[in-house]
Amino acid sequence: MKKEIIALSLLVLLFAASLFNIWYFDRLCMDIAGEVNASSDALERGDMEAAQEHLNSALHTWLDADSYTHIFIRHPEIDSTADAFYELGQALEENSESCRAAYDKLLYHLESIRTMEHLRFGSIM
Repeated sequence: MKKEIIALSLLVLLFAASLFNIWYFDRLCMDIAGEVNASSDALERGDMEAAQEHLNSALHTWLDADSYTHIFIRHPEIDSTADAFYELGQALEENSESCRAAYDKLLYHLESIRTMEHLRFGSIM
């Protein structure tokens, strides 16, 4: 009976850790997406400096989370998201017409990773 209680306790602990992981990553993605959206709004107002500052803040948040993301997130998703950040930064520097598409690409990558981390029946079975 002791072994069953220990096994059940471990399962509950793993499930709780999984829920915490989902919550933490959701929060990280929402914080980053908020800064990216603030950058987009600033660009639409014509405030290029504020747009760049918000984007840099989002990038620093993403890079500061590397000790977490490099453990829990697949490396191709990490690489593609980092690429999207730098492509957007380049588009902002060039004051390019492709900024809107670059913003959308970055937000898509963040949302895609976030939804991949959620529990679904298929991911459990």
